[in-house]
Amino acid sequence: MWDNNKRQSVVLKKEITSKRSLAIMASLFCLCPVPSLANPSQAFKEKLDCLENPTFHTPDSQEFKYCLQPDGTYKTINLEGSYLKKEFEIDKPFEEREMNGLTMITHSIEYKIEENELVQYKCKAKKSGGKYVCKESGDRVIKGVRPNGYFLKEGLKKIEDEKWKDAVEKFTSEIELSNDKDAYYPRAFANLMIKDYLGAIKDSSTSLRLNKEDIKAYNVRSFSRYKIDDHKGAVNDLNKLIKLVDQSTDEEIEEFDLKEIEELDMKEINELYDKFYFRRALSNSELGNQKAAIKDFDKALERDPLNGQAYFQRGLENYWSDRDLACRDMLKGLSLGAEDRSESLINSSTQETSFLEELFEKENTLMSSCKGVSQEKIDNNKTKYQREKLMNEGGDLFRRYLLAIPIFLIVIVTIVLKYTNNDE
Repeated sequence: MWDNNKRQSVVLKKEITSKRSLAIMASLFCLCPVPSLANPSQAFKEKLDCLENPTFHTPDSQEFKYCLQPDGTYKTINLEGSYLKKEFEIDKPFEEREMNGLTMITHSIEYKIEENELVQYKCKAKKSGGKYVCKESGDRVIKGVRPNGYFLKEGLKKIEDEKWKDAVEKFTSEIELSNDKDAYYPRAFANLMIKDYLGAIKDSSTSLRLNKEDIKAYNVRSFSRYKIDDHKGAVNDLNKLIKLVDQSTDEEIEEFDLKEIEELDMKEINELYDKFYFRRALSNSELGNQKAAIKDFDKALERDPLNGQAYFQRGLENYWSDRDLACRDMLKGLSLGAEDRSESLINSSTQETSFLEELFEKENTLMSSCKGVSQEKIDNNKTKYQREKLMNEGGDLFRRYLLAIPIFLIVIVTIVLKYTNNDE
């Protein structure tokens, strides 16, 4: 038998060992990365995002909201902001057990997404071959539906990632789901980026019917019309767009930065076409409105003096009326990085006019005459100088022998008369 001293010693050792174990567990617990404890603000943000931007919510009442997690699972949250313990994955059945009196019942549950609805299939199950299978037909219950605006937000994310076709699909789903008018303009822009110009025109037109002062929609439609050679339509849209911008008050400009108004999502497109006056000048040029085109190129250059293409295009407009002025603009445009677009002008003309085909070889452009304009002037001056020199020399000879010529003529006439008289 143990005496009291031994018993107390054993008890004390157990207490010390227990306290050490608790201390070690506590220290390990502190080192464990528990997200909800390590960063409570992040956990709060995740809950708030789930409440405000759910993937699905229960029909009508919105009692529960279902949020897709990065790992592919869905979390369920109630209106009070509390997560339910159950998490699930789409198309992955799981078992759920519940007591019914003294009997344990096993259910097989599977979630599927069908026509933008979150559907739950549930049946009583029995174990067969190590797996649970339904004993009888189960129940189909619609647990969630897509919230309005879900696909619109998804489409905007696709635009940020420059996945234009995916963005079009998302906006189309939003329009089919809720007919959200805010989805038409971004779909027009995404269509423009995949060069579906007719689709862009259709969607931007719908957006303009809903809002006649939608500057961005005018911008996309005018650009799309330019790309399909509807230059008259492009000019009309740009007229309205420029008028809306000019009518903006200082307060409106402060709220919507003027630079943003000028670019209007066009950063992804060739920077040569992100200016209103420049683009209207191009369309006026195609329509043969030379004066209007030159006026718009002038305005474009006032706004952006380094727009080399505007100089070059203005030069093309003046090419047949003022060659020196045209060449100055075209050469300056090239020095600022402009593209020589005169070759396409000639090639398109040669299909109809054999004279131009003979005048310009295919490898040449209108710039060839501008680049050689100095040499041409030198050659012309040389010719004029030689002609003038020859005329001056002839005049000097004529003046020098002006008195000798009459004497020479008199001598000749005298000799002729003398010989005539002798013959008689």
